[in-house]
Amino acid sequence: MDAGSRILLGIEERPGAVLLRLDGGETLEIAPDAMPADLPGLGERVGQSLLDVLRGAAARKRAARRLFELLGRRLWPSATLERKLLEEGHSPAAVAAVLAAAAEQGLCSDRGFAEAFCRDMLRTKPVGRAWLAARLRQKGIAADLAAEVANSVLPPEIERDLAERAGAQRWRQLRGGDARARAQLQRFLASRGFPAAVCGDVARRCAGRGAAPDAACNSDPEEAS
Repeated sequence: MDAGSRILLGIEERPGAVLLRLDGGETLEIAPDAMPADLPGLGERVGQSLLDVLRGAAARKRAARRLFELLGRRLWPSATLERKLLEEGHSPAAVAAVLAAAAEQGLCSDRGFAEAFCRDMLRTKPVGRAWLAARLRQKGIAADLAAEVANSVLPPEIERDLAERAGAQRWRQLRGGDARARAQLQRFLASRGFPAAVCGDVARRCAGRGAAPDAACNSDPEEAS
């Protein structure tokens, strides 16, 4: 007799799940499509190999439930979802399986997260493509995808306009209009991820306006940070 086997005591069907009750107090909840065709009848013994399959299915079911809870609250990059699930004790095999299934069904997408993140940031803070790509990489998005999404969400002409707005706002906060203030402005724009050539050009234009920026520059209400 297989020492690791269990006797199947009960089967209960629920919406989206099947509960298998085994002797020893063990209950396994699995997805209906994970039910094996060779499951023994009630009162019969479930061998170790089939038991391992059922326990794996139950682990995937638990991980999938938690994944859907996380995705129901907000978008997440896959790397963060993986880390959270592993930290909560879900098995690596179950986590990998449910993340792959979610991605295939379009429920979990690094591209979708990256695009939403960029749009949200640009609504509140004028930044450049390099800044967006760097933040996406920090959140676990692959470097090539981060750069691709940042470039698609923020075309060069829009990036230039944001640099003008950010530069004008910052220039009004700087003391004086000397070379030092111009260098400070250029460094500020670089920290926001704008291209070096754009930073230099915007700094020159703002310095050339002196203490009275034009109406277009004065239209930006955002406070620089």
